[in-house]
Amino acid sequence: MRLGAYQLLFLDKVPVSAAVNESVKLAKEKEQRSSGFVNAVLRNIDRERDKIPYPEPEEHPIEFISVRYSHPAWLVKRWIERYGIDKTIELCRLNNEAPPFAIRANRLKIDREGLKEQLKKDIDRIDDCSVSSNGLILKGVSNISENPAFKEGLFYVQDEAAQLISQILDPKPGEKILDACAAPGGKTTDVAELMGNRGEIIALDVNKKGIDLLKENCERLGIGIVKLYLKDAAKDISDIAKEKFDKILIDAPCSGLGVIRRHPEGKWQKKEELIFESQKIQKRLIENLSGYVKDGGTLVYSTCSTENEENEDVVEGFLERHPEFKVDDIKQHLPETGKVLVDEKGFLHTSPINHRMDGFFAVRLKKRL
Repeated sequence: MRLGAYQLLFLDKVPVSAAVNESVKLAKEKEQRSSGFVNAVLRNIDRERDKIPYPEPEEHPIEFISVRYSHPAWLVKRWIERYGIDKTIELCRLNNEAPPFAIRANRLKIDREGLKEQLKKDIDRIDDCSVSSNGLILKGVSNISENPAFKEGLFYVQDEAAQLISQILDPKPGEKILDACAAPGGKTTDVAELMGNRGEIIALDVNKKGIDLLKENCERLGIGIVKLYLKDAAKDISDIAKEKFDKILIDAPCSGLGVIRRHPEGKWQKKEELIFESQKIQKRLIENLSGYVKDGGTLVYSTCSTENEENEDVVEGFLERHPEFKVDDIKQHLPETGKVLVDEKGFLHTSPINHRMDGFFAVRLKKRL
C-alpha cells in the first residue's frame, strides 16, 4: 500500500491503473483476501489526493513543515528557533532535492581545466564550483566509477563544502600533519595533493573498513605520504606521535545533520540525543589532540553538522580552557566568493541555502608561540 501510494502521489510516469494493479497483485501474493482492501484504499487516495489535509502553517508551523517537507518534528522545532520559519522551510525543501554531484581534480596528475577537457565527452554539463578553486559540478553523470578518468585517479568525488576544509588547513610541502578522523580519505588525500605529495600525513580512524578504503583511495590517486593507523584519536596517541605536528585536522564525528540530502533516510533514524552524544566525543578529541600541536602550529576543527552544540559550543568551550589557542583568519585561505561564508567570529558555515553546498562548520585555530 505504501509503495502504491508513493507511486500515485509522487511519480509522474506511472499510470494510476498500473500503480493500483501492481499493488493489488503484490497484495494477493501475501494475503489473497487483502486485495480488495488495497484496491479500495489506493483508488480512494487517487480520488481524494487534492483533499489531503495538512496542519495549518500559521497555527501549527512545526507540524506543517514536518509533514509537508518530511523532516522530524524535533529537528524542525530546533531550526525554527534558530533560523525562523521561512529559512527552515527553505532548508527542508532543499534537503529533499538531489545534491550537486561535485568532484575535485587530483592536483598531482591534472589541473581543473585539463580535467574538464577529459570529461566533456562523457558528461552532459560541467561547471566550475563557485568557491573551491579545484572543484567541478557534473550534470548527467552515470556510473562514474567506470569512467576512465576516475580509474586513472584524475579526480575524487567530494562535495564542495568538504573541499574547503583542506584549503582552510593550508598544508605545505614538507610539513608533518595529523588527520585525526581520516576515513574514507576525502580530506586526507586532498591535503596530500596540496602538499605535492611531499611531507608526512599520519591518518587515524577507528573503523577498519574505512582505513582499507582510505588506502585504496591513496593508491588510486597516486599518494604515498600517508601513514595509516587504526586508532582512536580521542585517546593517547603518544606511541605514534613522537613529535608534535605542524597542523592537525579534526573532521569530527557528528550528527551528520548537514548532509541530510545525501542520506535522506537517515533523518528518521536520528534522535536529538545524538547531538549531545556526539558533542562528548568532539570535546574529547579536541582536548586530547590540542596537546600534539607545535607552538605556532594550526588546528582545524570541522563537522558536517548544522548544530551549535557540535560547533560553536565545542570550540568556544575549548578556547576558554586553552588561552594558548586563538581563532585564526579563515578568509585569507578562501577566494573572494567564499568570504561570505565566514561569520563575525571567524567560523565557516556552509549549507544547501548558500552556494548549494552540504552543511559544514569549520574553524582554524592557531597555537601561540
